[in-house]
Amino acid sequence: MVIRVRDLIPEEGEKLRRIVRHGQDAIEVKRAQVILASAQGFSPPKISQVALMSEDYIRELIRAFNEHGMAMLKPKWGPGRPTKFTDEQRKALVELATSRPRELDLPYAEWSLSRLREEAIKRGVVPSISEEWLRVILHESDVSHQSIRTWKQSTDPEFDKKKRLIEWLTDQKHNPPIVLSADEIGPIQLIPHGGDGWFPEGRPGRIPAEYSKKYGTTYYFLGLNVFHQELWGRVYRTKHSVNWLEFLQGLRSAYPTDQWVYIIQDNASTHWTEAVRHWACAHRTVLVPSPTKASWLNPVECHAGDIQRLALPGQQFTTVEEVGRVLDAAVTYRNMERKERGKTFRDTVRADRRRRAKVPVWKRAS
Repeated sequence: MVIRVRDLIPEEGEKLRRIVRHGQDAIEVKRAQVILASAQGFSPPKISQVALMSEDYIRELIRAFNEHGMAMLKPKWGPGRPTKFTDEQRKALVELATSRPRELDLPYAEWSLSRLREEAIKRGVVPSISEEWLRVILHESDVSHQSIRTWKQSTDPEFDKKKRLIEWLTDQKHNPPIVLSADEIGPIQLIPHGGDGWFPEGRPGRIPAEYSKKYGTTYYFLGLNVFHQELWGRVYRTKHSVNWLEFLQGLRSAYPTDQWVYIIQDNASTHWTEAVRHWACAHRTVLVPSPTKASWLNPVECHAGDIQRLALPGQQFTTVEEVGRVLDAAVTYRNMERKERGKTFRDTVRADRRRRAKVPVWKRAS
């Protein structure tokens, strides 16, 4: 029996999608990528080609998620000195931090560490505590200072039906049926993009500041062959439906005309125009919608953030063609890397299976 993550609630799926696309912690991003791919119906051998991890490690991550939930995404570092605050005190500090100051009749609307420290001492939660210790306790309890956000909840009455269809398509053990997935990356601003790199001490790399943003934005349409985990992309100035139709035609043209092709895509209006629907009917193509406000079920989402991080940091763009060249190069590199490393990597971990650690995988640093 193939191990799978439990059914995700829409909030978990959307959070995983955001982490994969925009996450800053490399370990958290990789683990989220594994869980999201499993939720989309992929088996551990298939996920190992995407994430370049061993199948055993992927199974451990899935088991950890099923047992501990989203907490397993965060790496847990080794313990330091013994704790100086009791569990009851820590719990009270967390409860105070997650309360709203207005509800406690305080004259301000948001907590800062200094205000939280003063109020905790005033209320007798702890006799004394430094702001840094308070920060550590909140971090260990998975509480962080964040902006208040809106949330998308899928209201699709056919959510379960569409989810089962996508899982059935991604779980195919052969090709055909040909299953593709498509989405846009963007808008990508034609400005210098910051990043990281190795530089002489005290002499970091420089890119010019750009305040006017006079070159506009662009979009990169990204397609995925779900069975082979092969990417294909093309850059466009806008995400107009005419461009989307041209992109789908390019995807479809790579496969025999007498075979049916399934294309998983979200519910953007440009994806479902009459022209797109008519073309699909005339060319043995089935358009498969992801549930409304649940684009995390689209398999290509696992790759979009990776391609951006691979291509854009440290680059300066003034034309659409420049963006297209670096993103095309990133797609080609990732396809070649998975083709060359995937099989040898799996063979290596099968020949030399690593010993399981005694601590749960979600508590490890990597």
